[in-house]
Amino acid sequence: MTTPIRLIFVEDDPTLGKVLSKELASTGFEVRLFRTADGVTDCARETQPQVALVDVKLPGRSGLDLLRELRALYPDLQVVMLTGHGGVPEAVEAMRAGAYDFLTKPTRLDSLEQILRRAAEKSDLLVQNEILRRAISASDDPYRILGSSRASDEIRRLIARIGAAEATVLIQGENGTGKELIARNLHRQSTRRDEPCIVLNCAAIPSELVESELFGHERGAFTGADRKRTGLFEAAHKGTLILDEVGELPPTIQPSLLRAIQFGEIRAVGSVQTKRVDVRVVAVTNRDLASEVREGRFREDLYYRLSTLQITAPPLRARTEDIAELAVAFLAKACNRSGHRLAFDEPALRALRDHSWPGNVRELENAVTRLSVLVSGDVITEQDVEQYALRPASAGRPGLPTLNLEELETIAIGAALEKHKGDKPEAARELGIALRTLYNKLKADE
Repeated sequence: MTTPIRLIFVEDDPTLGKVLSKELASTGFEVRLFRTADGVTDCARETQPQVALVDVKLPGRSGLDLLRELRALYPDLQVVMLTGHGGVPEAVEAMRAGAYDFLTKPTRLDSLEQILRRAAEKSDLLVQNEILRRAISASDDPYRILGSSRASDEIRRLIARIGAAEATVLIQGENGTGKELIARNLHRQSTRRDEPCIVLNCAAIPSELVESELFGHERGAFTGADRKRTGLFEAAHKGTLILDEVGELPPTIQPSLLRAIQFGEIRAVGSVQTKRVDVRVVAVTNRDLASEVREGRFREDLYYRLSTLQITAPPLRARTEDIAELAVAFLAKACNRSGHRLAFDEPALRALRDHSWPGNVRELENAVTRLSVLVSGDVITEQDVEQYALRPASAGRPGLPTLNLEELETIAIGAALEKHKGDKPEAARELGIALRTLYNKLKADE
């Protein structure tokens, strides 16, 4: 059985109020009818309605005053204004105050019902997004693995089983699949969880400095070595060392890495002394290391030592049922940072699910971040997804994925002002920011 839509109806005409209430109740609405604004906010607090239908002209306090109060107290509540006069200034004032829509009496019942249902859907979306945003904020765990698909469950199961082992682990997978996240969770599941967890991106270090980075160096060991330096193996003693992009390690370093893993011994550059270290190594790569071994680009003995245990991070296209959950979580994080309230509608989530995401989870998160900055209003639609998230940079948005946050904000502000023909209060409302904030940002861009 479908849950009724909770509606507060404020109408001073007793005949119209009773007739509309009866008709709406017969189509799935749970109606609370008021003839004045008195008691409406108390009822809203007790019943948590999704929609309010409010007449503009009320005895005593006006419908516009009630609109402002309801929007201030219950920002997820969608308010539809109803008037028998249809004045343009009133409509503009109502929309600026946050009304979902402004209707003129008489209105067709089927049209009214559709508008109220859409308003309720928007309210539900905002509530769901707010619940998730608060859950993400409360959990404060940047390393948890999201997703309820079978593939995600299998990754969590492997982490639980492998985490407590002392053997080295090789994590393979495409770019953007969350390999480092898996590696960090392995450390958290291990007996070493209270010891250091250090990450080295092997591709980001010049080949001539990798040995010093891993094993340290003595003063004077090479030009520029003006002081002794501790390497990452020593810094990670008793803990975990994550070697990201391990396939990029130069061949000259691979024998020393093999010895460090196999025997727990390292020797700093320029030293004749060896040191004992107790480090668990987790190697991460987007390459097929078995093929690299066959091609002679990676040592076979090091490969077998690294791959004692293996995990393959699944691409996002292999767990499409996770896309909506990930997208909503990324949006909640973005909104938590910015204070902007946003939610996806179902067609938007469907468009995200239908995309192939060659850049995997990282590409999805970047796309959602763009949406959180560029979308006007508080609901992300399918059109927004197609315009800002899925369209390639070459198709009318040159270089957009590389823009920084300030540049994206400038684009969003410009688009909102253009849409509303320079109306700054209306642009600020759709952007979800205070008018003073908009003025400050415009002044900063001058």
